[in-house]
Amino acid sequence: MGLRQEFGFKFDSLEDVRSLLRGLTAIASLDERAPEFFVFTQRTGEPGFTFDCELTSRGIISERAGEYFEFLGCFVEALTGRFGVVAVEDA
Repeated sequence: MGLRQEFGFKFDSLEDVRSLLRGLTAIASLDERAPEFFVFTQRTGEPGFTFDCELTSRGIISERAGEYFEFLGCFVEALTGRFGVVAVEDA
């Protein structure tokens, strides 16, 4: 697909991370494909993007393409607001 990065952060349970991701549906469409795999896409009429999230024991691995920059900003803001420090590494 496109850029692949890992967002590492400390969390108590994967359900906390799932809850945060589900909360992002106010800004993007969500297809929850498995308990550990979420796919966000643009809403109708907005620039196209795909933003895949795979939950891991360390955080989230994301692969994304298209015009995802606005969503990325909201995603990172949500992560840091809920979990604190987030380390970002190319995967």
